[in-house]
Amino acid sequence: MSTGHFRKRLVPAVVLTGALAGSSALAVAQDEHSRGEERHLDARSAYNAQARFGFSRAQQSAAAALRQRVPELLVEVDESNGLVRSLTNPVGALSEPQSGEALVIGLDFVMKHSQALGLEQRDLTQLELTDRVYSEDSGITNLYLRQTHKGLPVYNAQLQINVDREGRVLSVHSDFLPSMDTSIAGVEPRLGAEQAVASIAKHLGVRLERAPKSLKAQPGARQRTRVEVEGLSREPIDAQLAVLPVRRGEARLVWHFQVHTPDQQHDYDVTVDAQTGEVWTRFDWVASDSYKVYPAPVESPNHTSPLPPSDGRVVVTNPANTVASPYGWHDTNGAAGAEYTTLRGNNVHAYEDSNNDGLPPTTQPSCGSTLECSFTLNLSSAPSTYIPAAVTNLFYWNNIIHDVTYQYGFNEAAGNFQVNNYGKGGLGNDDVRAEAQDGSGTNNANFSTPPDGSRPRMQMYIWTAPTPDKDGDLDSGIMVHEYGHGISNRLVGGPSNVSCLSNRQQPGEGISDLLALWFTARSTDTGALGRGMGTYALNQPTTGVGIRTQRYSTSSTVNTWTYSSINGMAVPHGVGSVFTQGMWEAYWALVNQYGFSSDLYAATGTAGNQRFMRYFIQGLKNTPCSPTFTQVRDGIIQAATSINGGADVCTLWKAFAAFGLGTDAVSGGSTSTTPTNGFAVPAACQ
Repeated sequence: MSTGHFRKRLVPAVVLTGALAGSSALAVAQDEHSRGEERHLDARSAYNAQARFGFSRAQQSAAAALRQRVPELLVEVDESNGLVRSLTNPVGALSEPQSGEALVIGLDFVMKHSQALGLEQRDLTQLELTDRVYSEDSGITNLYLRQTHKGLPVYNAQLQINVDREGRVLSVHSDFLPSMDTSIAGVEPRLGAEQAVASIAKHLGVRLERAPKSLKAQPGARQRTRVEVEGLSREPIDAQLAVLPVRRGEARLVWHFQVHTPDQQHDYDVTVDAQTGEVWTRFDWVASDSYKVYPAPVESPNHTSPLPPSDGRVVVTNPANTVASPYGWHDTNGAAGAEYTTLRGNNVHAYEDSNNDGLPPTTQPSCGSTLECSFTLNLSSAPSTYIPAAVTNLFYWNNIIHDVTYQYGFNEAAGNFQVNNYGKGGLGNDDVRAEAQDGSGTNNANFSTPPDGSRPRMQMYIWTAPTPDKDGDLDSGIMVHEYGHGISNRLVGGPSNVSCLSNRQQPGEGISDLLALWFTARSTDTGALGRGMGTYALNQPTTGVGIRTQRYSTSSTVNTWTYSSINGMAVPHGVGSVFTQGMWEAYWALVNQYGFSSDLYAATGTAGNQRFMRYFIQGLKNTPCSPTFTQVRDGIIQAATSINGGADVCTLWKAFAAFGLGTDAVSGGSTSTTPTNGFAVPAACQ
């Protein structure tokens, strides 16, 4: 990974020039309000706190003209930076069906309606197609294009266009900065890359023994430069110039690079002003969270029989799914026969890391030539006595999550985690490094997600409790939650951009909780049943509240949240938990209507839980970078218009509206935590 990540960021993109018409915390105590700092920093939020931009008459007229063709058009705006972020149709598409290539169709629509997006034609003359994700299931093509300026990428300035199989444009999301030519003074830095690295070291409170040293910059506008520095990053620092959009009419030239802290707790993606040395953004790719085998859907040793201290595990035989893992779980070369008898394969390498060196130990548990991975587990003893059993459970669950979500569209092209992609698209060599009983902390877990083509890392910790301690590797909800960060970071904004869930009104933690609930749901569950998160790790009964402040439930006596409840909530966990509750309401609306199936692999099944996950995974692909809850809602609705003939669009709208996510809900923008509830549904659903 020392250079693989840098190579990925620089993979040549399709460049379109000229006229186009031709890393989360699970522990309750880790939120920003309780620890006095934020995991992420975006100085633009404070800079724009009092800014309010109006919208031109031409822009308003263009939106009104489009509304003549799409009567229920929704336009999401962010007045703090003056950008129109989304154009969506709550019950269908923005355009009529047409034949042709999705990219051509999408760009033609954007050109025709550029004014409605607040963009000028010249803003669309230089783009990079960073990702193109087609879902065979839904027929939707998600196109991700990056804004550039004089050969420099514009940081997180993404134009996302979602086109269905009939050639209809479902939605357009934009973070492009209008009039870039007049928004930035120049593209020659006053400070070198080594000075930018020194600035981030000071910002992080790291005292360097020696000043950073830049090696020779590569030719080109981006001036890609490797910086030698000791004591700041465990991986090489490769910096390049970029443009950071600040607000309408203002952008800054920045050095963009990553810092992988030596303690393995943070993988920071940062931008530093190339003129002043100011740190503008610091986004953590590590999502650090509080949360024989225990097979799906068993949530923990406390959720099965016999109860601890007895061993309630069971032996599962040949669990690898032939579609998602066609050569089994211990293969990487795509040929018959397993290469590994340890707990390693194409999707994950699980190992114990109690010494916190980030490396597999010299001796790893071996399943033998027959791959019988059955090891002793004594829950009356300390976790250190059953390491092989813990690593096996961690390996099993990582593979289960991989195989199941593959069916719903988290596959190679979408940026999933595999060594070998078997020629099915995407970039390989990015299986999960799953570290059991990691020694870098306690009472927590985390997941670091780099872009497609670089290996993510899951760190599972011991939870200190009345003797004996609890092992997070036995809590399925925590493992799914952590893996969920990898899913959401690769899907929202496309697999090449993993810094899209760093804004304050982002649902990343909630997406992970929702996935944990979905994977551990049982046929006997009801919507009113209260579901806590991480009860085993916290040494609580299964009826406990867990790591959130309320249990998830459709009963208003158990859970009282609506969309506006995020006001005053801790970021990101409190905000995220409210998102989960809204999605849980939608999940149960479908399960109550269509029933529940225990076959999680049957993505095209008719049961409510299967239908929900199809909409949810495709919905995340439809969701733009730095999303609000309403934009995720719209992505899910768009998926439902393209799957199952749109049969569930109104069911979902009614569930969302009852939660406060109706068509008249006002998000307040991606940095807002003071949204306004809306309880209206589209006219077509009344």
